[in-house]
Amino acid sequence: MPQMTEAILQEVIYFGKKGKHNFFNSKPINTIYFGGGTPSTLPIEDIEKILETIYSNYIVADNPEITLEANPDDLTENYCLQLKSAGINRLSIGIQSFYDEHLKWMNRSHDATQAENCVQNAMDAGITNISIDLIYGFPGLTNAQWEANLKKAQNLPINHLSCYCLTVEEKTPLKKLIETGRYKAPDEDIATGHFNTLVNWAKTNSWEHYEISNFCRNGFYSKHNTGYWQQKYYLGIGPSAHSYNSSERRWNLKDNNLYIQGWQQNQPSFEVEILTPTEKLNDFILTSLRTQWGLDISTANKISGINFFEENKELIEMYVSMGLMETNKFILKLTNEGKLYADGIAAEFFGE
Repeated sequence: MPQMTEAILQEVIYFGKKGKHNFFNSKPINTIYFGGGTPSTLPIEDIEKILETIYSNYIVADNPEITLEANPDDLTENYCLQLKSAGINRLSIGIQSFYDEHLKWMNRSHDATQAENCVQNAMDAGITNISIDLIYGFPGLTNAQWEANLKKAQNLPINHLSCYCLTVEEKTPLKKLIETGRYKAPDEDIATGHFNTLVNWAKTNSWEHYEISNFCRNGFYSKHNTGYWQQKYYLGIGPSAHSYNSSERRWNLKDNNLYIQGWQQNQPSFEVEILTPTEKLNDFILTSLRTQWGLDISTANKISGINFFEENKELIEMYVSMGLMETNKFILKLTNEGKLYADGIAAEFFGE
């Protein structure tokens, strides 16, 4: 862990304002996000070092959103106080379920009691911007349990909720367990029912459904993820991290040891893809259709150099007639039913 932290610090410095590799060209940073793993296992001293190095090497906006992803069992009273003192002002907590049998099935290290208590620990420490994750669509989750999970979330002092449908990825332990018959495969009809329950619950309880998997109260969007969906620049630090600056996308090596070795020699190890106008348009379509703001047709016209609505008129009219889309010729949005097929619908509009 110390070697990984040191390599991360080296990468932060490398792309900072003091050298020739200035990624943001002195633009201010509005959000900082510790995620993509389990950063709550980091000693507080390492989190402080990383934040201090960012502030020393970048222009950071006033009152930035600084999020840390965390496991409930890591969020003790003392650790929450330390996080607050270090500068963390938002938590994204991987609760997943409030039922012990589900947490055991997911091989999670926390229990249902910790799932609830950790939120209060954060609040008591003064971290009031809190998001939690829940999972639906997995075998063993009944409709009644899913409704109860949402009710628990409603009663917690949180202002953001991310709900993800279980997906089975290739070459994963879960995929192998299903193939060998030890686990049941997820049922799409059940998952669809859970999603519809979620959407109706959000509407009834005044949660804003601002992205397919994300909900908030009182305008508490995730500023960091919203920036991603709105095509803003982002710099990813660490193994497998991705970066984007509107003209290129790049991604770091996945291998931890090679990543550390590279930065011991002050050498970045990443691959780069220079984006064509078509790829930029496809990215815009994929991300914007996921949000409540939808796809701005004038922006699509600027990116592509074509009249996007006229070029796709038949396709748009087909999806509107199927109840999967709605449009006013300025904005293209998915309906709630359309959100179930978001990636597939977006792909139909992709250029080649």
